[in-house]
Amino acid sequence: MNLALKIPAFSVKLFLWLSLPFSDDNFVVVCKGYGDDWDYYTGLYWYEDKDLETCWYEDYQIWLSINKSFIKKYLWTKIK
Repeated sequence: MNLALKIPAFSVKLFLWLSLPFSDDNFVVVCKGYGDDWDYYTGLYWYEDKDLETCWYEDYQIWLSINKSFIKKYLWTKIK
């Protein structure tokens, strides 16, 4: 199951930090218009983009991919 959740600009740094333990296949913070890509979404990463000026970009999202391996790795071990 894939989800795209819109997030407000003021919460981008929090979600970047929260994405640290996850792989890019499961949890990615993206923004539209990064660099010269005004029509496309670009992945953001804590180590590269933690000082990002969030006011310059129009749309932020979290892309989640929830599959069996994600549930086993991140959720099931926490419940036990």
